[in-house]
Amino acid sequence: MSSPRPVIVLGAGGHALVCIEVLRSCGVDVIGSLSKDGQSTTELGVPMLGTTDDLERILAEHGAGVFVGVGNNRTRQELTHLVDSAGGSLVDAVSPHAIVSPTATVERGALIMPGAVVNARANIGVAAIVNTRAAVDHECSIGAWAHIGPGVAMAGNVEIGDGALVGVGACVTPGRTIGAWSIVGAGSAVVRDVPSGATVAGVPAKTTYGSALYR
Repeated sequence: MSSPRPVIVLGAGGHALVCIEVLRSCGVDVIGSLSKDGQSTTELGVPMLGTTDDLERILAEHGAGVFVGVGNNRTRQELTHLVDSAGGSLVDAVSPHAIVSPTATVERGALIMPGAVVNARANIGVAAIVNTRAAVDHECSIGAWAHIGPGVAMAGNVEIGDGALVGVGACVTPGRTIGAWSIVGAGSAVVRDVPSGATVAGVPAKTTYGSALYR
């Protein structure tokens, strides 16, 4: 990943802190961040430039790209739409300490953390997250705004729907589909398809909330 322009990060918490470090490791000039209230919950090492309401004005002043550095999937979706409506351009952030196949596709706004592996012909969707040490194997498809948590192991041909969350250390067997806006609990083993909007957990994973079809 490279960006000839400076970048503004939307977000001001711990997730934004990691995003800023990844962007800088890619040689990107992060000139500041914006948050909903103009405040930061941690020391980011960059100036706070204002609130998200200031985005359009700040983009016009700086001609910067934008990275959405928020971990919550719904909020990341909303901020992606905000960037688009403000005429901004989302950049991706791929750590130089990740392994990404040359045949994989990383869409705009996506984040690939240090230690992650993305194998052949996998697709990482718009503003999706592949977190620290997660493994995305061949021909997997990760939907927009999805979050693959730290240490997740996904076998080949897995499809993750938009906005889905696969929790820390979960495992997903080959060819499974995890529906949009569903949640897989930390440490779970997914051996069957997960319906959209369901929450599953355990070994093997079973429904804790959502669709009664997954029992």
